[in-house]
Amino acid sequence: MEKDLFNEMEIPTQELHSAIEKGIERGERLRRNRKYIKPLKRTSFITSGAAAVLLVSGFIFSPVNQVLAQVPIIGGIYENYQMPIGQNLAADQLITEINETAENNGVKISITSIFYDGSYVGLTFKASGENLSDTFGGETGPESGYSYKMFDGKDTSGWGGTNGTLSRRGNEYFGAMILENPNEKNPGELTLPITFTHMAGVQGEWSFNLSVDKLPSREIELNRTLFSSNKEYSVHFNDINIGKTNAILTYEELETAGIEGENLYFEIISDQGEKLSLNTVSNSKIIFDIDSKNPPKFIQVKPTYKNGNEKIDLGTLKINLN
Repeated sequence: MEKDLFNEMEIPTQELHSAIEKGIERGERLRRNRKYIKPLKRTSFITSGAAAVLLVSGFIFSPVNQVLAQVPIIGGIYENYQMPIGQNLAADQLITEINETAENNGVKISITSIFYDGSYVGLTFKASGENLSDTFGGETGPESGYSYKMFDGKDTSGWGGTNGTLSRRGNEYFGAMILENPNEKNPGELTLPITFTHMAGVQGEWSFNLSVDKLPSREIELNRTLFSSNKEYSVHFNDINIGKTNAILTYEELETAGIEGENLYFEIISDQGEKLSLNTVSNSKIIFDIDSKNPPKFIQVKPTYKNGNEKIDLGTLKINLN
């Protein structure tokens, strides 16, 4: 009965096509004017009469959902590589979508998005070309499928981070990386020269000079010093900068016993009693991740000196983050 009713429906073809074309034009205008991506929305259109009726009516069958689920969006790329920093920023619409393209040796590489959150810089990119190889690694190139150099190879400070192995969708390769900014100072705007030197079995040079604004952050002045009970050790905390995904705590060692082999360690506990993971601990700063969805109201910082089996506590510094 339902099938007969559907077959007997009169479809206003001209009006329907006109409505679809206007909708597509409206969507294109919105896409061009959009500054930040909306990672949870995936759109598609079907031009056949029956499918168009279903879309206009607000119904999408499961096969269409399966097709939409395969569309590589920025948040999905970070999720695929298990990079929660990029995934959370994408969910909060804080990643800037761009389209910077370079071509060499029959291969086109496009930077598709970028973010800069003080300590971290994230990029997503895609590559296409007939010369790209189905297999890579070993003799055909790096295991990740691509390689790059920073600042024309002149930067000796070393940008560590996480690089996702290339993944293929149709005739294109996609990738993502989150680099750790090694600089002590994090300016409000960052210029990032990066050159890809290998992409899916093809050697070449694909150079980009990317500029990106730093995401909003808050700085709290601390000016607090912790001492050991015997006063032989002291650590001064200067300030903490709280970004969207991480915090940077700066400090300096004031006094030590000067014993060979002594080392300073830190433990940071959230208001929920969770021991936070410290991504970087240098002789002047500590970088640790913050859950942007559920940031802690306060943290407790516990510095400790260790020398062999001896452990010297310097007390606890409580920092309110609100």
